[in-house]
Amino acid sequence: MDPEHRLKVYTAFADNTRKWVSVMDAKAAFLSTLNGVLIALLWAGIRLAEGAPVPYARAVAVASSVIALLALLVALWSILPRESPSVVFGGRTEWQATYQPFSFYGFISSRYMPADFSKLEADLGQLDETALAREALEQHFTISHVVRAKSVCVTRSGYLTMVAIVLAGAALLLK
Repeated sequence: MDPEHRLKVYTAFADNTRKWVSVMDAKAAFLSTLNGVLIALLWAGIRLAEGAPVPYARAVAVASSVIALLALLVALWSILPRESPSVVFGGRTEWQATYQPFSFYGFISSRYMPADFSKLEADLGQLDETALAREALEQHFTISHVVRAKSVCVTRSGYLTMVAIVLAGAALLLK
């Protein structure tokens, strides 16, 4: 496959994977909202804090709220920015000295100041089609890791949310 065709294919991979970032962020936002509403419903709407007739109702509502809060925090964790390779990949990972990830905003914003646009343009101008294709593949690789991290958080938040909803339902039945 020639470099021009590779560039098109790898760019399509990266574009497709980038869409999953938005999907995971939307799911995290939904779970955050759902958990916030659940906590508000339990304490402000139904007023379980005002002494439930059944002694276990308040304890179950507290457990539901704690789990909902944890689910909310996990969902919010998934939408935090990932500006460096150590955040994307974990640990003390840095970009290789021989590689410059021009498509990654964290690299550009940390290496090029606002007055350095012409330097960025010149550096990019030195890349041939093979280097640009490699850059597109690296972008797909990095974004895939971002999506995976977001997916893990969204999944955990989703399971916690289900448990919180079941406990909230139990608290309502006990009240």
